[in-house]
Amino acid sequence: MAEVTINTDTPADGIAPVTRGPSVGKSLVIAIIGASIAAGSTVVVLRNQYGTTTEALVAAIALVAFGVTAYGLLQAVLAVVDSAGERRRQDRVVSERRQGERARPPRE
Repeated sequence: MAEVTINTDTPADGIAPVTRGPSVGKSLVIAIIGASIAAGSTVVVLRNQYGTTTEALVAAIALVAFGVTAYGLLQAVLAVVDSAGERRRQDRVVSERRQGERARPPRE
């Protein structure tokens, strides 16, 4: 009896899925962390009486954290779109498979 090895890394059509960025969960975590830092540093700037240099530094941190929040949210949206496209591609591959006598012989 011949031994058969199955490679589970690639799907049946032979094309491995390409990861394009962080997942939805990781993107949302990045966005939440950025939003909390932005909100906290904004509150520090508005409520406390620090020197001009300190307030400018904290405001710069708030601005960068706001950018990180926007990045995380955009990556989350792109991950959702990418996962929907990947599902559509997999459905198309499955629906295009030939059945019965019309099925292609397996590759050697």
